[in-house]
Amino acid sequence: MNTDHTKRNLFELYAELIHQQEKWEGLIKAFLSDELRKLDVEHGSKSQLTMTEIHVLSCVGDNEPINVTSIAEKMNTTKATVSRISTKLLGAGFLHRTQLSDNKKEVYFRLTPAGKKLHSLHKYYHQKAEQRFLSFFDRYTEEEILFAERLFRDLVTKWYPSSEEIEGGLPSIFK
Repeated sequence: MNTDHTKRNLFELYAELIHQQEKWEGLIKAFLSDELRKLDVEHGSKSQLTMTEIHVLSCVGDNEPINVTSIAEKMNTTKATVSRISTKLLGAGFLHRTQLSDNKKEVYFRLTPAGKKLHSLHKYYHQKAEQRFLSFFDRYTEEEILFAERLFRDLVTKWYPSSEEIEGGLPSIFK
């Protein structure tokens, strides 16, 4: 077996997977954009949301009331990113600020009715995508699935550059 050749084939398949994922995300985004336009008409706002912004909205919907720090922790991102996104979601009418009766300093977020509609829609299609993904693995043995899990975990934890590498730019990543 020519391992180098197989590794190159894997790289090509990985690149193709990324392209297909971009197409898939484009389809999802186009659909959600249509739904956002409907919500805009209903609620008189104008919204153009990224998938990350929709995921922040869903994090709020799954955990409300929730503050910026908790959202950042749950989504493994920075408080600054969550703050920027929550400001946009507030302005678009998908979130509203609230405070708990026992803590008037801390700001928490809840979904508005429009936010609940979008959250529900996202959750529905997320579940459908998960079902599709899970059923895809029905063709594999348990051993193969365990290997796939290991491979995915390694890709997530070891393939992508660290924050320090990213700060150093592409030359530091590809040295």
